[in-house]
Amino acid sequence: MERRRSDCGGFKLEKGKIKIGRQLVSRTLDEISPFDVWGLQECMRCGICRYTCPFWLTTEKSTDVPAWRTYEVNKLFSMYYTGYGIVARYLRLRKLKDSEFKQWFDSAYNCTACGGCTETSPLEIPNWYTAILLRRILHFTGFNLGVPEKWISNVKETGNAMGIIKEKWVEIANSVGLQIDKKGAELLYVPSSLEVNSNILGQISKILDGMNSNFTVSSDISDSGYYAYLAGDFETARKRFMNIYEEAKKLNVKKIIVSDGSSYFFLRWQGPKSLRYKLDIQIEHLTETIYNAYNDRRVKLEKADIKDDATVHDSEFLSRLGGLHKPPRELMKIVLPSFKEPKPDPSSHVLFTCGHHLEMIPEKKEIVKKARLYAAKQLSNWAKTVVTFDPNCQLSMENAVKDSQGIEKSIYFTEVLANSVRS
Repeated sequence: MERRRSDCGGFKLEKGKIKIGRQLVSRTLDEISPFDVWGLQECMRCGICRYTCPFWLTTEKSTDVPAWRTYEVNKLFSMYYTGYGIVARYLRLRKLKDSEFKQWFDSAYNCTACGGCTETSPLEIPNWYTAILLRRILHFTGFNLGVPEKWISNVKETGNAMGIIKEKWVEIANSVGLQIDKKGAELLYVPSSLEVNSNILGQISKILDGMNSNFTVSSDISDSGYYAYLAGDFETARKRFMNIYEEAKKLNVKKIIVSDGSSYFFLRWQGPKSLRYKLDIQIEHLTETIYNAYNDRRVKLEKADIKDDATVHDSEFLSRLGGLHKPPRELMKIVLPSFKEPKPDPSSHVLFTCGHHLEMIPEKKEIVKKARLYAAKQLSNWAKTVVTFDPNCQLSMENAVKDSQGIEKSIYFTEVLANSVRS
């Protein structure tokens, strides 16, 4: 566990005990809402949430029970914000040992923040969120993993988690025919960093042109910023979220559209919450935009040239956490010749998470592979070809194909719709 320099104040180790800096606690918990506090304090630690977590099903370790992370964050919260906890801290009845912190380091990234545990919990405890709060502590104290810290530094330096510079982004956007910095357009398209390639952006351009959309992209926005949030640096993510909202006003657009399911959740829900910002512009996932246009008879949808049986891996952040259920599946029903719809609802706790953003973290390669197997096997019961709505999910399903985990092909939804949307 290698430590980097931190400017937060954090904590220090004294005789096997962790001496917590007050600043660490206040900054870690700076955005929690009354509902979050209720969730921290009301979790009964019954452990039923673990049965929908593929990471616990893989390890069966107590520290991989989602409720365990909530208990650990609540322990920190109560030591500084509740009467009993403050008294217990001053009397030295409640302390944090270095061995406990080591467990935080091991557990924080054994979670994709998919929200399945929250759906399973009788009280809907936000256990997915407490995993990110543990990462926030790792970030502030200098013990975060290398790749997540690289995401953060890339966002700070280039505005893109994968380090794609502005000139490269503009070059790719121009090459596929995306209109740049057009004022007064109806739609502002915001990609995520994994989508900044000529393949996906070319498909996006083709879809929007097929709809006769009045759209633009911003030369300053090549990433929605959520990777910094998932790595625990809320401050950097907040700046990026606000940059996007301000750019939309600057370009005088009516809507922001995204194609990444995670971007939808963070720009529509978590970003405004974290910023305490009243969202005054509509955020749509591309499937929602197309579905609404289809229902209004503004576009036609033709069958895709996919002959195999195909099913969908519902994006955890788009459907379960983001609340967008109908458009993604309904579009696939229309355009896929042989669509095999999963029986559970898109937000159901029964559906297993993929490896999502953890697929890019080398230290988690083995456990992610084992945890991913639950989703891959489940999907293979419906079809061997899988359509995804989030580039992180696409990466995970592609890895499932490489690892021969039951599915044979993974297709990003933009590829399916690129030749199907007609005005």
